[in-house]
Amino acid sequence: AESAPSIVIVPSKMAVKDTLLTIIKVLPLAMYLRVAACKYNVPILGCGGDLCPVAIGKKGDCVPTANTAEQYAWCEHAWTPWANGLLSSAGIDYSVKCSANDGFELAKIIGAIEVWGYVLLWAAPQMGAFILTAVMTGAVHFHLTFLKDKPEALVVQFVLLAASIAVMVLSGDAKAKKVKKA
Repeated sequence: AESAPSIVIVPSKMAVKDTLLTIIKVLPLAMYLRVAACKYNVPILGCGGDLCPVAIGKKGDCVPTANTAEQYAWCEHAWTPWANGLLSSAGIDYSVKCSANDGFELAKIIGAIEVWGYVLLWAAPQMGAFILTAVMTGAVHFHLTFLKDKPEALVVQFVLLAASIAVMVLSGDAKAKKVKKA
């Protein structure tokens, strides 16, 4: 008795890469949308929570979640002095602002860049990934130089940085092949 021939479907390298890119764009890079929503005080995905004292270096029995209150506190008391220090050391006569008086301007600017970068991941993947890589490189620099955090405390930041770089590199390969064929 003969058995029916079996059909083996082997995914192409492009299909595997496209699937991998989609997974990376959704998990973990969609996190940028959540933190951007919190920067704009959109009460979704836990953005509306209270300020955890631990988020600003005080004692407490809570875990920071990067909600709106925490991001605004970070922006006013940490991101702004760090950014102004960088601008000053570069000889740029400008000061960024981030307080309730100015509508948390710096937080909104960063949030807009995060949304723009994430949207571009789908329309122009290399450009979107480059933008998110730049944002997270700034975040890592901030944590290491201003807050003096140890690298092992920055797991989330390094995962986001690696994911952004992976999208940039993997997306670039597809574009290079298209150019060669033309």
